Amino acid sequence: MESGLSVSNMQDPSSSPLEKHLASANGNGDLESEEGSSLEEIGFNWGEYLEETGASAAPHTSFKHVEISIQSNFQPGMKLEVANKSNPDTYWVATIITTCGQLLLLRYCGYGEDRRADFWCDVVIADLHPVGWCTQNNKVLMPPDAIKEKYTDWTEFLIRDLTGSRTAPANLLEGVCIVIIHLMYLR
Repeated sequence: MESGLSVSNMQDPSSSPLEKHLASANGNGDLESEEGSSLEEIGFNWGEYLEETGASAAPHTSFKHVEISIQSNFQPGMKLEVANKSNPDTYWVATIITTCGQLLLLRYCGYGEDRRADFWCDVVIADLHPVGWCTQNNKVLMPPDAIKEKYTDWTEFLIRDLTGSRTAPANLLEGVCIVIIHLMYLR
């Protein structure tokens, strides 16, 4: 099996962006641990790392465990309505943060840049709907309990938050339903 990274094109690891940051973090290479901190927060950039070390990114074919047969076409920044984890009979608007095959990393609207409540969902089995579905189907839109007190007028907040935003098209979510129905008949 061919590796995307050869020994001949690697520089001294202590000169990588991550190693430089670790070495300067507190003098001995250890990161100070803070609640909610992660390597992502220190500004590590894979693109820069690969460029500085002369390494190549591993090809997608190296990750056969990742489901690529479902091309979701969901894009970061799209909005959709999803079942509310704190109250399963209600829904709330969420923003797609990132995608990975059929998985979406979502953040409920109202959390701003706070990543602590981000959650992954599988588009095949999650209760996802286009924005406006709750209104059309007489379902309740309710913010998660953790942020309920953050705004006094959630309707006004949603109007501002959704104005000019991209919403997940209904056909993407309908396609998911077709896949589920098809899988049910295959059993």
